Amino acid sequence: MGYLGSISQSLLFMSLFLFLIKKIEIGKDKRLIILYIVVASLSDVTAATTNYFFIRNVWLAHVYFPIEFLFFFLILLQWTIRYRKYWIITGVIIGTYIALDYFFLTDFSKHSIRAMSIQSSFFFLFSAIMLIEITTRNFIPFYKDERFYFTSGIFIYSSLTSLMYLFYNVLDVLFPFYIVAMAAASLNLFFTFAMVLYYRQRKMLAEALK
Repeated sequence: MGYLGSISQSLLFMSLFLFLIKKIEIGKDKRLIILYIVVASLSDVTAATTNYFFIRNVWLAHVYFPIEFLFFFLILLQWTIRYRKYWIITGVIIGTYIALDYFFLTDFSKHSIRAMSIQSSFFFLFSAIMLIEITTRNFIPFYKDERFYFTSGIFIYSSLTSLMYLFYNVLDVLFPFYIVAMAAASLNLFFTFAMVLYYRQRKMLAEALK
């Protein structure tokens, strides 16, 4: 199942070429997402390369997951209207602990299950609240809003991984690896669909302004 995440990551990265080929301008709120896609793709390539050469790459999780936390937090925060300052305070506190755990509290040769569990649980709650806001406080149908698909991707990804860590930490049950692969693939596919939808909207706007 590992190939599923790599294929979906490749599709997500290729969606960026739609904007390059047609020279469609990208809005400021999406540039953060573009940067995340590039960083995530580089991480996926690094992981695949080290696996190919049988190099242990647990250290990559300690570097990538704090960066992923920052990207997801800033992406959701830019669309947050209600209780914004409380999300900022909570995010800074959790983000600080996660960074300390990944870089100082847990050895780089081991996965930081506690930090990963807290991170997934935080984004499960944050994205769920954002989905409610997007679907109930919107001027356009939510299914036409690319933010809905970006947020849904984070929600599904964090819900699957937080469930996995919950079972591992509380019930001492180790979930199969394909749960992680399914979570990553879902995130990538939802982001890909959102990018394609956003591309179509920007293209129609550009043609209308000609």
